[in-house]
Amino acid sequence: MARRAADDFENTEFFLDLQAALGRKIRRLREERSLSQRELASVAYVSGPHFGMLESGVGNVTLLVLAKLARGLGVSVADLFLDAGGAGSGVDSAIVRLAAAMERVEQHLDRRKDEFARAVDDLKDFMKEYRQLILEEVERRPAAGERAQEPLRKRRRQPKAKTEKS
Repeated sequence: MARRAADDFENTEFFLDLQAALGRKIRRLREERSLSQRELASVAYVSGPHFGMLESGVGNVTLLVLAKLARGLGVSVADLFLDAGGAGSGVDSAIVRLAAAMERVEQHLDRRKDEFARAVDDLKDFMKEYRQLILEEVERRPAAGERAQEPLRKRRRQPKAKTEKS
């Protein structure tokens, strides 16, 4: 089975930092509530090994598991991401949002790169054809001092003079 392009996202610094920050936040909330890993895993219906990986910041988490963990901790899913960065959390949060936006822009530009390349190629082809037409037109023009080969023109009819009837 071929890998999807999105699979590379899991290896980005942004994703790995977010994964680690989420694990730290879950651990902090669990410890504030005096829960063991096993207790929270049981309440959230998550296996112990999977929970351990999530809390250590190396396991992938689904929205369903996030919802179960949030319910087990008595917080909203959004609260799991709030201040996940620690002391500089306001700045970290802004950086996370900016990094995500930049990733989306980069992906968008990658998708458009081929379209731009095709447009440039089409424009180059058009300019090449246009130059060729101009060169052919210049070659057809008479040189200085030569008489142009023009088709015979039809004589214009002179309007007949009106005669006055008396």
